[in-house]
Amino acid sequence: MGPAKKTFINSHSLVDNKMPMSSNKAILVASSIYLVFFFALGSGLFNSILEGSGRLSGSFIIPSRSIQTVAETVVMTIIFLLGTGGVYLLYKGGISHAPIKNQGALMAAGFVIIGIALVLGFRIIDIKL
Repeated sequence: MGPAKKTFINSHSLVDNKMPMSSNKAILVASSIYLVFFFALGSGLFNSILEGSGRLSGSFIIPSRSIQTVAETVVMTIIFLLGTGGVYLLYKGGISHAPIKNQGALMAAGFVIIGIALVLGFRIIDIKL
């Protein structure tokens, strides 16, 4: 018996099939819903439902660490999604095969968006404390 042959699958082989576009859209929708739900839970959805619904219903942000409104939860979820968008822009700027000018613009936009999300998040925390 001779040495074993190594077989490589290249991009022209029949095994390298692409997924249909409809399944890609379904995966994108499912992952987006998952992210929004995960961020809503991280933003304190249950706390706002249980604790914030009956107290000071006219306030947008309640200056207490233990109570939060549904509006605060929505704003914090949007801030989380904004920060995730900034990280995605950084990722695209880092792996892009575009010219250096476009990569720099993507990375600069990513850092600016992450900075905006951080400032907004810290501002809400400052109001809460």
